[in-house]
Amino acid sequence: MNYDPELVGRCILSAEDNEVNQIVLEHTLGEQDLPFVIVSDGAAAVAAWRELKPLMILMDISMPVQNGLDATREIRAEELGTGRHVPIVALTAHALKGDEEKCMQAGADYYLTKPINPDVLLSKVSEIIEQTNSPRIAAIV
Repeated sequence: MNYDPELVGRCILSAEDNEVNQIVLEHTLGEQDLPFVIVSDGAAAVAAWRELKPLMILMDISMPVQNGLDATREIRAEELGTGRHVPIVALTAHALKGDEEKCMQAGADYYLTKPINPDVLLSKVSEIIEQTNSPRIAAIV
């Protein structure tokens, strides 16, 4: 994958296979002038994470090739001993008892249910940016 080098260390990575949800993410993040990259499966998310070193990952849990739980576990395993920890937000339609715990056990930091609510998503993104004190993205709604 060859991403724009200007995005390295400065973007939000979103792993989402559903086209409607991709459009919601594009509009929500794009309207706030937040740099982002969207990939459509977990394996592509891991590869993009390695290359882009994103500020955070919005990780769909149910995807083809590699699901979001396995992708999250792989990222967390590779982070061990590096001192790096990218915030991962699990995005899922799975909202039954125990689903949030499965996401957290896999290594997700946050859990949001679908359908994606743009206001809730932006609030969580803003919270994460504030916690990480990212100089790149200072002002969002």
